[in-house]
Amino acid sequence: MAVTPSTLNAHYSSKAHASIKLNDGTTSSSFGKLLEPGLRKIFFETYAEVPEQFSKIFKVNTSKKAKETDFGLGAFGDWTKRDSEFSEVSYGTLDTGYEKVYKHDAFTKGFMIGRELYDDEQYRQIAKFPKAMARAGRAFVEKKAHETLYNAFDGTNHAIFDGKALFAKNHPLVNSASTGCNLMTGNLNDTNLKDALKMMRETVDEAGNLISSSAKKLIVPPSLEFVAKEIVNSSQKAGTDLNDINTVKGSLQVVVDDYLGAAAGGSDSAWYIVDPTICELNFFWRVKPEFKWEEDFDTFAAKYRGYMRFSYGASDWRGICGSQGNAKAMSLSTEAISMAVSKTSQRIEIYNAVGAVTATCSDSTSGHTTCSVATDYSECVIKTGASAATGTVTLTDSIGQTAVIAVTVG
Repeated sequence: MAVTPSTLNAHYSSKAHASIKLNDGTTSSSFGKLLEPGLRKIFFETYAEVPEQFSKIFKVNTSKKAKETDFGLGAFGDWTKRDSEFSEVSYGTLDTGYEKVYKHDAFTKGFMIGRELYDDEQYRQIAKFPKAMARAGRAFVEKKAHETLYNAFDGTNHAIFDGKALFAKNHPLVNSASTGCNLMTGNLNDTNLKDALKMMRETVDEAGNLISSSAKKLIVPPSLEFVAKEIVNSSQKAGTDLNDINTVKGSLQVVVDDYLGAAAGGSDSAWYIVDPTICELNFFWRVKPEFKWEEDFDTFAAKYRGYMRFSYGASDWRGICGSQGNAKAMSLSTEAISMAVSKTSQRIEIYNAVGAVTATCSDSTSGHTTCSVATDYSECVIKTGASAATGTVTLTDSIGQTAVIAVTVG
């Protein structure tokens, strides 16, 4: 992000200051005022010294309001056949969709310069303060924006507007009984990437109609940089000894994002594909980083502070597909059980579930079995009734992963 210093960022205290005799023989009403232009220049130069990374994934917007709201709408279904030349037009309306509110939070950081530090001409030390604050500010913005992806597989604590994780197999649709899916599983490899590309091409609108989404970017952490480039740029199919051509060569821009890696709080195995024309990951600047100062009359300390205000999040799940990589899929300690009637019970352990787990009995077992899930989602307990039955119990976690238990009662 290019942040241009402005005189609007300069603030001078309205307090009266006594004249100060400086070491170079000049006189000023404030030594903090002398330092401010140079420190502000250092701050903004340091803030912009490395390329911004979150803007390669997010749409960066500006806001002039306390909050921004995105309102979703439903979609029209199929057109109606006209039975005769006198048939009337079938009119419809767009149902109200989901709502996403972006509330801008404010963030600050500051430092103070003592009079003695200035008197002793330790400017090489003073210059480190704005540099350190600018670097911390840049890293903070990156980390906050990337939280959207850090938490994107957790539908329990970080659900988006539709009650699901950003990446889920079962996003509800406003005008359709079916669901949408943008959750991939498995490591980044040629096969899984092609499956993800197919998944994105199958993205639907709120009525279940295809929207012709097509991925343009492959987003990876540093740990997957060379794997991604090999898959996308090799002439032959990556990961094999065959002479097959690489059918995805040149089709995707590889974006390596340092803040997606585990070192920054993310994951070294998760990967994503993005269609920038549809993806609605948004970042709003309400106030871009600014640098101001004021001198305390009694202590002679010059105070400098930075301030910024922004918000971020997702307004839609479409346009981006993600995989946790080597994260293990949900599984059970057994996939089939046989039980006697008369309310006997059996415990089944649940592994690698993400968030809350719900249980659903099939029609043939409903009324003859009950299933409860532990509060920590580590196990479920199946109890049988007094009648024989054969069917299934399906467990579903917060991102739509399912595991099925075949149940025989008799």
